[in-house]
Amino acid sequence: MKPYLAGEPYFLDINSVSPGRKQETGKTLGDAARYVDVAVLAPIHPARHKTPLLLAGPYAEAVAPELAALGMRATIAGADVGAAAAIKMVRSVMIKGIEALTLECFLAAARAGVVDEVAASLKNNYPGLDWAKVVPYNLERMANHGERRAAEMEEVAATLRELGVEPLMTTATVKRQREMGAIGALQSVRNMLSAGRAAMLSAISAAARDRH
Repeated sequence: MKPYLAGEPYFLDINSVSPGRKQETGKTLGDAARYVDVAVLAPIHPARHKTPLLLAGPYAEAVAPELAALGMRATIAGADVGAAAAIKMVRSVMIKGIEALTLECFLAAARAGVVDEVAASLKNNYPGLDWAKVVPYNLERMANHGERRAAEMEEVAATLRELGVEPLMTTATVKRQREMGAIGALQSVRNMLSAGRAAMLSAISAAARDRH
């Protein structure tokens, strides 16, 4: 790509990769572009171009007004490339990990016939969460984006290793996200993604049994 760049353009890297990968890319481009580490912090739909962004690197401050003029919402994470990526990657440990735990917990609950009881018990521990909405939302996200989320979590694992943290939970999340991505591609599951928690869990459970 570097030979095709001219005029020192801004290069906004929105890939969900580790800080180390962002730093390597910035070094590879060198003076051919003004490299900006960008992290997308929420689903693109429905906010579209107004989805919150984090910017980092020596050109973050300079490009921010340009993005604001386009109606975009960007916040500066730091002056060093990798600062935005670090926030994106580390928060994914929790966000994608909770999705994976939601699947594992409520798939087991469905097979045991205790979905409502488990949801009520969790409400006692996490009163701010509406599990009637959390469960189908997390399952739908994994079904539609599990493969991409698994790839992101592999980068999260790389981030943790760069920080000297063994990614025990993260590597398990990779497997659960990838499995759900494959299950979510099945028509029998896709037909149930908007049919409510019980129907979703039933279809996922049946598909998971067929895989094993």
